[in-house]
Amino acid sequence: MDRVGGSGGVALILLAACMALVLTCRKWDNPFDPTGNRPPAVPKYPSPADSSIRTSVGLVLSWHSYDPDSGDTAFFDIFMGATSPPGLLQLGWTDTTFQPTNVAGSTRYFWRIRAYDNHGDDTTGPIWQFTTAAPVLVTAPDTGEQLRINSQDTITWTGGPPAVDSAVLYRSVDDGASWIRLGKATSPGQFVWQVPAPATGTARVKVTDYVMADTLAGISGRFGIEDATLLGPTSPATTARWALGATRQ
Repeated sequence: MDRVGGSGGVALILLAACMALVLTCRKWDNPFDPTGNRPPAVPKYPSPADSSIRTSVGLVLSWHSYDPDSGDTAFFDIFMGATSPPGLLQLGWTDTTFQPTNVAGSTRYFWRIRAYDNHGDDTTGPIWQFTTAAPVLVTAPDTGEQLRINSQDTITWTGGPPAVDSAVLYRSVDDGASWIRLGKATSPGQFVWQVPAPATGTARVKVTDYVMADTLAGISGRFGIEDATLLGPTSPATTARWALGATRQ
C-alpha cells in the first residue's frame, strides 16, 4: 500500500477536512456560500398598539424583530406619517425602539418597519396606526376669578382622549407647589365641587387623564378663594352722615 507522505499529504488531508466542514455547515452560516441567508423576522408586537390612543408627549415607538442568522446585523427603516402609506422617517436604525420628534396632538399616525440584514435580505411589517390625544386645557375657573368658600362651582376642561380611563382632579392653594386630590370625574369635561377653605390668592386646579400607560395633565391659571364671612360693606363709613334724599354709591 502506498503511503501519503510529506507536506503534500498533510495538505491533502487538511483540504479534505475543510471541504467536509464546508459541506456540513448550514448555508447561512457558511462564509463560502451565503446564498441561503435568511432575512430578519417580520416586525410585530408594536407599541403603541395598533389602533390605540396615546399621548404625543414622550412618545416612543417599539417593535419586536431579530435576525435568525448568527453573525448578521439587523437594520430597520422606520416609516411614519399622518397619511397611509407613511413616508420614511429614519433609515438604517439598529435598535427596536425609537423616539420620534414633533409628534402633534389630535392626530392619527400610521407607521411600519422594514427590517433587513447586512446581506440585503429584507422583510416589511404591516402598517399600524395610533391616535394622539389633544392636550388637556382647563377652561374654568378662569385666571383671576374669585370663588367663595363653600360655594358650588364647576371645573371644566377640553382635550384629552375621547374615551378616558379615568380623570382625577386636584387643587392647590400654593400656586401648584403641592396638590390635594378632589376626586374622580364622572362626566366628560366637567367636575362639580364645593370650594373648600382656606382662603388664598394663589389657588389652581389640575385635571389628570390616565390613558393606558400615559398621563395627560392640564393646570388652570391662578385664581382666588375668599371667605364670604369676612366680607362686609366698605361704604358708608361708620362715622359717615348722609342727608335725607341724597344719592350715594
